[in-house]
Amino acid sequence: MSHLTFSPWIGKNYDQSRYGKLLLIGDSHYFYNGLPKDLSGFTKSQIAELDDIASSFHKTILKIFGYEKHADFWENVAFANAVQSAFTSSSQIPTIAEKNKAELAFREYLDLLKPEKVIVFSSRLWEHFFNKAGWGNHVGKINNRWNVRDLDYSGGNCKAIGLHHPSTRGFNVSEFQKVVFGFLNDY
Repeated sequence: MSHLTFSPWIGKNYDQSRYGKLLLIGDSHYFYNGLPKDLSGFTKSQIAELDDIASSFHKTILKIFGYEKHADFWENVAFANAVQSAFTSSSQIPTIAEKNKAELAFREYLDLLKPEKVIVFSSRLWEHFFNKAGWGNHVGKINNRWNVRDLDYSGGNCKAIGLHHPSTRGFNVSEFQKVVFGFLNDY
């Protein structure tokens, strides 16, 4: 049984990117003007039009990785939001049931995409996933704060780190560039 409402974006260079097979996980999709007809394809269509219309989340991700054009960056990674509900505002908080389903979706994204590394840009989801027994092993820390885990999935494993959402108040791009590239280079 699939737990995915939103199919992931998979960049055309995902298998041979300089980042290796890097999966970025965001928090949730927001729909301010009603739901689109195709929720499954929404993530793909959203990424495809980022050079025309981009949220602060996507603009900040671009800055972290040092790119100017979305099309140049997103072709190198896979991306999905973990929460599988359609939110109507950025202040909406996922319920426990939505976070539990997000965990199942996250596991499914791992099995589907078989990444080498994963960055979860949502502290609330990262903490929900890993503040209980069940999967993954702690393998280190970056800056004595950001936990790195080794996660198993069907047919392999990957390293993963959870960071603040880029729209979080006080999010510092240069600080998180160091954390992201420390993770990518050292793990």
